[in-house]
Amino acid sequence: MRKLAAGVLLGLGAAAMVLSIAATGALEPVELILYDWRMRSDARTPPDVHPDLVLVEINDTTIRDLDPVFGRWPWPRVTFSLLVDFLNRAPAKVIALDLGFYERDRVLQHQIGTEKWSGAESDGALVKSVKGAQTTILLADAVYEGLISGEESNQAAEWRGDPYRLDQRIFERRSIITPFGELNDAVATLGHSFAALDAGGSLRRIVPFVRTGDRFMPSLGVAAALRGADIRPEQVTLAGDTLRMADRAVPLVPVPVKDATSGRTVDQLTMLVNYRAPALLPNGERPYRSFEARHLLQSEIQLLSGEKPTVDPALFKGKIVFVGLTASGLVDVFQTPFDSRGQGKMPGIQMHASVADSILSNRFIAPAGHRQRIAMTVFAAVVVGLLAAFFGFTAAAVMSGAVMFAWALYTWLSFRTGLWVNLTQPIAAMSLALFSGTAYQYFVEGKEKRVVKKLFGRYVSKDVYDQLLEHPESAELGGARREMSVLFSDIRGFTSVTEKGDPEELVAQLNEYFSRMVEIVFRHHGTVDKFVGDMVMALYGAPLDDPGHAEHAVATAVEMVRELGELNRKWAAENRAQLDIGIGVNSGDMIAGNIGSSSIMSYTVIGDNVNLGSRLESLNKEYRTRIIISDATRGWLTGTYQIVPLGDVVVKGKTRSIAIFEVKVPSPLTVVSEESI
Repeated sequence: MRKLAAGVLLGLGAAAMVLSIAATGALEPVELILYDWRMRSDARTPPDVHPDLVLVEINDTTIRDLDPVFGRWPWPRVTFSLLVDFLNRAPAKVIALDLGFYERDRVLQHQIGTEKWSGAESDGALVKSVKGAQTTILLADAVYEGLISGEESNQAAEWRGDPYRLDQRIFERRSIITPFGELNDAVATLGHSFAALDAGGSLRRIVPFVRTGDRFMPSLGVAAALRGADIRPEQVTLAGDTLRMADRAVPLVPVPVKDATSGRTVDQLTMLVNYRAPALLPNGERPYRSFEARHLLQSEIQLLSGEKPTVDPALFKGKIVFVGLTASGLVDVFQTPFDSRGQGKMPGIQMHASVADSILSNRFIAPAGHRQRIAMTVFAAVVVGLLAAFFGFTAAAVMSGAVMFAWALYTWLSFRTGLWVNLTQPIAAMSLALFSGTAYQYFVEGKEKRVVKKLFGRYVSKDVYDQLLEHPESAELGGARREMSVLFSDIRGFTSVTEKGDPEELVAQLNEYFSRMVEIVFRHHGTVDKFVGDMVMALYGAPLDDPGHAEHAVATAVEMVRELGELNRKWAAENRAQLDIGIGVNSGDMIAGNIGSSSIMSYTVIGDNVNLGSRLESLNKEYRTRIIISDATRGWLTGTYQIVPLGDVVVKGKTRSIAIFEVKVPSPLTVVSEESI
């Protein structure tokens, strides 16, 4: 019971400590690293991405090759009008431009091939193309809350967008910068660019909607997915921490952030991005089907000239197309969970495509609830705490390692189904519980075992010793009253033997005698209390309880007499001195415990019944017997013995007489004469 309580307390203490540390956010970086590992390990080959998502890259090669035609980057807006026109030929179901057109083009003249275009004319061409392609979604800047060219950005009332009906829990931005006036009026839908980066700079989640006042704007990826899945604004609702999009339920993660306007801490409702692949596959290609913008621009020019295009626009029919920068040095890249594999940062268009992929494929990542996290942390810690309390370090460490592995496997399998279960906190709690259990084993259980080993290592049988090590508390070393028996055995006439014999030979003979006697004591579950000269004192019923203590004590006495007979026959053949013994056994209430000084202690018993046992042993010489037991001991016996009453005697130190009995040993093999008794 004590180990059970200790294991539970160790587990609860470890869990409480880990949960307290976790509340400070100190464990979050570790969990995010393990989150990234699970996401990387869940990536499939070939990549399991939505087939309707397409990327159009403005990469280094495109910028370099088109420099003679459109000039240096940034290009005039007419360039993008050609891209929109080409994609609208099929038409593409969604054309999402991950590019900012927030200011009017103030360049007086662009040289485009052999033609000259003013900035206003270039803007007009883009406005016309966007107006003609109502599937176009343009980017709105929700990151920078400032002014554009000294003019205040477009306010909520100026948005031309879908009327979403959400609530005030949506993250608010003071202002959102939309495309310049005419382009803002021409476009059907806007998508914001706000990205929620974690402390390490990684983009694991996005803000699906932001608001200004009571107007709401989806992110570019969300807007593209809603258009692509034909989900109407009225089908988008917020219910608790779930964003419902028609038949899809997007789990949201509330993240506390400081509101820039009020200074209050508010919950930023975010969506975990279920990345299905890294930025680049091992073969150097994008996981989504991708095209270089230069080929599409070339194809549009070819079509306008009546030539066969390099790229057939029909390839984009019904597709959701993201157009954006992937050129190096143009900063539209994000750190993702795949970066540690050296697969490069992810361009913005692929990040938006990954968001859209989650919605279109109805594959989301939902974090497990706080209650489940706390419950599993406590449960795991208690399990390991119990293992550490009940088993030695090696066994506990192996079993705890198995439990930790099982937990890690469970979290990995859960992640594959879209459930993010905290891996760090239960593992940390289990590790701490194992460490605490090891300390408990050493300083508490180990201390008691070391005391037991020191006290009983050479004085009890192996089975008793093993029980004491397993349950050291059962010895009650501090002292306890026990119903038990005590045996005193003394060699008769030993003084005269020592005067005649050779000292070395005598010591060897005495050691042989004691060795045999101790084996007999151990064989009958006794404990050797001490040797005093040629006297042996043995206990039965201490330090472990023994209901048959009297039976075992008397059986020991009988076997001692017989064994000494065997030794005497051997010694007689060797022409060595022969010995005889007297044994006294008494049973009753005694006090057993660790007794002595602060520097020297030993486990022994005290009390009147102990003294009586010693007196009974000394009466053997007077009654010319070998074994004398008390009436109390006789009353406990269950075996068959030849018992002869010796009458009542008043032993030294007592005023009341007691009945004593001789236990005869049938045909003892001793060869000593009666005079030696």
